[in-house]
Amino acid sequence: MPEIFEVVLDQIKKEKLRFHHDGGALPRGSNDLPVRDENGRSWKFNCKSEGGNYFSLSGAEWRSFAKSKVNAMVTLYREEDEHVYTIRVGKF
Repeated sequence: MPEIFEVVLDQIKKEKLRFHHDGGALPRGSNDLPVRDENGRSWKFNCKSEGGNYFSLSGAEWRSFAKSKVNAMVTLYREEDEHVYTIRVGKF
């Protein structure tokens, strides 16, 4: 399961998370990214390609997910055999 990013969420990133990824595991353009958390809940985050291998996650479901995770380490992975991503939260 390839890691896409690992980041500590802060007050700004809970609104919109901007990150660098050059592994080709994310769609170009603006898309709903299907994500499953460690509890099995499904989310759809808006994923936008911002050029130069920079991407952002935003939207109502991202904000709902991130609001209670400020100061936590968040890691996004791509599931190899499925068209879904997994997000995990750990302590920082």
